[in-house]
Amino acid sequence: MIGVQRFLHSCLLGFVFLFLPSVRAEEIVLHTIHLPPHIIDSAELSPPANFEDAEDVYGFDVDILRAAYATQGVKVRIELTPWKRIMRDVEAGLVLGAVSCRRLPVREKFALYSTPLSHSANAFVTRRSFLDGYATTLAVLKKFHVSAVNGWSQTDILDSAKIPYSSVSGLDQGINLVLRRNQDIFMTERDSAIFAAQRMGVIDQLSFYDIAELGLDHYAVCFSKKYPDAEKWRDVLNKGLKELDESGKRDEIFKRYGISSELN
Repeated sequence: MIGVQRFLHSCLLGFVFLFLPSVRAEEIVLHTIHLPPHIIDSAELSPPANFEDAEDVYGFDVDILRAAYATQGVKVRIELTPWKRIMRDVEAGLVLGAVSCRRLPVREKFALYSTPLSHSANAFVTRRSFLDGYATTLAVLKKFHVSAVNGWSQTDILDSAKIPYSSVSGLDQGINLVLRRNQDIFMTERDSAIFAAQRMGVIDQLSFYDIAELGLDHYAVCFSKKYPDAEKWRDVLNKGLKELDESGKRDEIFKRYGISSELN
């Protein structure tokens, strides 16, 4: 009888352990776009050779997001979707959320925000030491030839300040014009420019000046207020992010991308 009881007990334990991982392992889906180095579509930009564990979508915001949720036993599946559709679906409650979102007034009515995954600043990119000794404010731009990426938020800032500028199609073109043409200052997002300059092999030829008067942009996950359990998943992420900071893991992820944690 004792032997039968032990056999049944062993079977029960085996049954529990067989299904325990599936009970504990939860998966959520978040949507995003290609936004290097925050989010990178490997089909557009292959990961470096030392990124053996990189997934189809990587980047430091995505890596931080996955690592934070992993501390809580949650797996994240990232889907690439056009940004306008993402925001429409978040507002309608058709998807859980999006990464990475900046907190904008228009989104407050339909989105809950996590603790930021990362921060970045608007910056002036110039030839090495070009603005040393200058106050790096918007006013200084009126003295120089300026460029910005067409459609990015920096063009709105320049338009509002009534500062003339030339439009460029992307980061590579903006950097090349500063180094090889008649443009003095390329105004853009700092971390994206640093990442592009490293990839192009020209970072030693450039200087990056934060524009203090504009403050930092905060990149977070925005969760749909209409989606079931959105607040729960926001809180789970925030708990995981806190654990990353306590362990130093978030700093390690930034350094892997060549971004100093002191800048974030």
